[in-house]
Amino acid sequence: MTAKILVSGYPRVGSKREYKWNVEKYWRSEITLDELNKSIDQLIQKNWETQKINGVDYFLVGDFSFYDQVLDTTTHLGIPQKRFGYTNHTDLENYFNASRGGEVNGNEESPLDMTKWFDTNYHYLVPEIDWDKKFQPTSERFEYELKLSAESQINVLPKIIGPATLLTLSKETKLNDEKIEKLVNAYKELFIKFEKLGFKEVFLDEGALGVGKHALVEGAYSAFEQLTKVSNLDIHLFGYFGKYEGLLEDLISLNINRIHLDNCYEEFSIDEINKISKEVKLSLGVVNGRTIWKSNLLSIAEKIQQLEIDDYLISTSCSLLHVPYSLDLEDELDSNLKNILSFAEEKLFELNLIKNYLNDLNTGELELFDSVRGKSDEDLKGRKVDFVRSRVKELSPDDFRRKVKREERLKMQLSDLKIPNLPTTTIGSFPQTGETRLLRRQYKSGEITEDQYKDGIKSIIKETVDIQEQLDIDVLVHGEAERNDMVEYFGELLEGFAFSKFGWVQSYGSRCVKPPIIFGDVYRNAPMTVEWSAFAQSLTTKLMKGMLTGPVTILQWSFYRDDISKKEVAYQIGLALRDEVNDLESNGIRIIQIDEPAIREGLPLNPRLKEDYLDWAVNSFKLSASGVSSNTQIHSHMCYSEFDEILDAINALDVDVLSIEASRSGMDLVGPSLKEKYEGAIGPGVYDIHSPLVLQYEDAVTRIQDLVKNLRLNNIWINPDCGLKTRNWEEVKLSLDNMVKATKKVKESL
Repeated sequence: MTAKILVSGYPRVGSKREYKWNVEKYWRSEITLDELNKSIDQLIQKNWETQKINGVDYFLVGDFSFYDQVLDTTTHLGIPQKRFGYTNHTDLENYFNASRGGEVNGNEESPLDMTKWFDTNYHYLVPEIDWDKKFQPTSERFEYELKLSAESQINVLPKIIGPATLLTLSKETKLNDEKIEKLVNAYKELFIKFEKLGFKEVFLDEGALGVGKHALVEGAYSAFEQLTKVSNLDIHLFGYFGKYEGLLEDLISLNINRIHLDNCYEEFSIDEINKISKEVKLSLGVVNGRTIWKSNLLSIAEKIQQLEIDDYLISTSCSLLHVPYSLDLEDELDSNLKNILSFAEEKLFELNLIKNYLNDLNTGELELFDSVRGKSDEDLKGRKVDFVRSRVKELSPDDFRRKVKREERLKMQLSDLKIPNLPTTTIGSFPQTGETRLLRRQYKSGEITEDQYKDGIKSIIKETVDIQEQLDIDVLVHGEAERNDMVEYFGELLEGFAFSKFGWVQSYGSRCVKPPIIFGDVYRNAPMTVEWSAFAQSLTTKLMKGMLTGPVTILQWSFYRDDISKKEVAYQIGLALRDEVNDLESNGIRIIQIDEPAIREGLPLNPRLKEDYLDWAVNSFKLSASGVSSNTQIHSHMCYSEFDEILDAINALDVDVLSIEASRSGMDLVGPSLKEKYEGAIGPGVYDIHSPLVLQYEDAVTRIQDLVKNLRLNNIWINPDCGLKTRNWEEVKLSLDNMVKATKKVKESL
């Protein structure tokens, strides 16, 4: 049997973020829809060509998205959204309204809710399925890409998210037989259209099935099972991030042509793979689609050779959406580091080397590949730092706890810091203007001196403080003008980190992030934020928050090393931040926020692994925060998370004040039960900052009244959902003004 390659997904952003620049030009009406489509076509064809050059045998149509693959799925199936109705890929107005918010039938609508894709750093749009309306499936986008593929002369099959995953990600809780039948019929109708286009197989993205039975909403598996019974197309079931726990035996008994095994997230044994292969054809995910480290190719190839299978594909473990595009443009990385890295294009190369080895086209390249990787790993400076490892080893229980219990600390802080009822604040960042970004670029390129740069940043900080005072916000922030990114900023100032030039990955829509690379032991050489926070505090008599990113978030939002445990890395970062927190306190900063938006998303998908993760994740945060006095108030922030299953862990963080995303989800998190479940002070966001819509005064009043109704008055903080970096000053000022005025209005009524 000849080994063949199929890759389940490829980065959409392009090597230089071409997707981002063009779609944002379209939003600003600087290019037409036709021009946008041409730019997207070029990206898709370039992705296909890159795969083709690297030996890929089968290609996917439907993998690219104008914004989000979940919204695309509802579009393909003709599923209307409750507030936005039908969306399509021919006229993108309503599609982008659902993505970004906008006017619908004369009303300004906020966008669809957004949350994390399994345990990754990608955000998807949560559908609002209107079950009362007719579903109207369409294959027009697949037909369009099929015609496009003819120019590239490649073999393609259609990719779409399957029903089990769609229902699970839609957070449907009231499924019945009628709804399941309606959805299955929509898939069936779409598959018939696929047949008419000449397709014989369909690629079903079923990540939720891959995770296992525990991950599914009730009825989701039934929908998938029914689809297998009515489909005339061969089904390629692509599950990942797990081993189909509790489902595998049932799945392989269904009418499935091929099933994917993610052999990187949790490894399948040779015996397990052989057993499964006797029942169904296999796709083997042997190159990790979530990490940026080169694989041990000889080990992978030798394992495959031991398998007793004839008909198989080799693939990445999951879509390459989660890694950067290519190392080709990375000309400033340390050569040893670069030799152990692998981005999307390099992972294709790895697969092709394995394929050629298995097909006896070459047997020496794998040994050479592994040898270069191993030698570069050994020669990489900073990989191991003895004093850092000793410091972690010498930690005691006292290093992980505050000296006074939280209830007593809060009383002390309210009195000492003179915090009013319903204090208003923001999450940390303020709009990053062109002026701000230019200043940082000029400094990095050497166009201005360090003193000129610092003077420029201080001027922006002063303006930001002045605006907050004019708005009469109670607890101020310096605005983070010096920071390009909440993780990258700290990575640049800590040892053990490296940075790419073009290592961008999609976070949501056109929003891209460039994660730092943790390659060595982490420690702090000098204070990182003290100068800016202390300067901001000197400008006002109001309280100034110091702003830090927490150890778990720095870890999760970086590409972290795979040669030591995540726990070890988190403790190293926690100790570095502990030094920073103590220095902030010594310099007069009495409120310090340590953001941990990623602590929930880092939760392992396998329930068996959750307890261990939460133990070290909580402890790494406490390690960073527990060196200060009881009178110093520690805040944290979390966003886009479902907190219920980790509320005990959140309580265990022992933060004094926790701010959370709430407004975009309709304040669903803030029910009466939260008062009983969460013991600290809390600030549920009342202003959705991920939309350009201005917070209306009436909406703010209603949301704050709900908080007062459901929570303890002296434990409520009023703040936006998240940082304001991506917004513009005009909408921010209007929204914060309404937030503060609404707070005063509610306080008057108490």
